[in-house]
Amino acid sequence: MMIGWLVLVLLVIGAVWLAVGYSRRPTPDGQASARRILGERYARGELDTEEYHRRLDALR
Repeated sequence: MMIGWLVLVLLVIGAVWLAVGYSRRPTPDGQASARRILGERYARGELDTEEYHRRLDALR
């Protein structure tokens, strides 16, 4: 019974460790960051819709 609890605790710790590790991985080329910044600029009104879509297409 004690071994079962130990295995369960280790599995939960491993799952949390993996989840945190994957969420902190940087994007290889920074595209996600660039899309986020582009979206923020569009939301602030710095870009009109046409310019936003043109730049978004260029990022893809």
